[in-house]
Amino acid sequence: MSEQNLLESFLLSVENFVGQISEESVKAAPQEEQQVLIRSTGESLVGQTGKLTVFIRETAGRLSVAQRVELDRFLQVQDGEAFANRGVEVTKQLLGKGLLGNLIHWISQHLKELKKLMGEILHIILNLLHIPYPDWLDKILQFLDQSFDLLLSLLSDVFGIDLRLAARQLSEQEVNFLREWAAFETVRAIRGSRKLLTQDET
Repeated sequence: MSEQNLLESFLLSVENFVGQISEESVKAAPQEEQQVLIRSTGESLVGQTGKLTVFIRETAGRLSVAQRVELDRFLQVQDGEAFANRGVEVTKQLLGKGLLGNLIHWISQHLKELKKLMGEILHIILNLLHIPYPDWLDKILQFLDQSFDLLLSLLSDVFGIDLRLAARQLSEQEVNFLREWAAFETVRAIRGSRKLLTQDET
């Protein structure tokens, strides 16, 4: 994989992850009503993911050659593509056998990790372009979480798992994610302030 295709490869893996999980969830539902609900939720999730990845592609297209090198340095050391592909393969194997158990939380955690990578990629791109990070991007990422959690909650119902317990556990994962993200943003802000102070002193 050439460096020029690193971003595209990652984004395709995210799109494939969301699409495949949605498809496998529909297949796992034996009743038509459940399939309709899961399919509708999955289509919304896939559609929103696609719009976000298109935005990332279009924004990254504005980078200069030198700026793209900076982005590629990050993409070279992240394992998002393989992470997404492993998530799809394991989900297919277990759902195909009718096994859910801890898989629902495992799948959810995979999306949250991929979302972290997308958030960091967006920060890098916008920072290189000297564009302030808009608050609405975080709202889009939260919407992806909510749609994915709804999909997994519907899947839990198919397998007879306590829907309220599943929803509560998924909500706890989201709270943990937001805490991690807030801490990460605090560190980023401190580093940015130090960088500005250093530049002023020189």
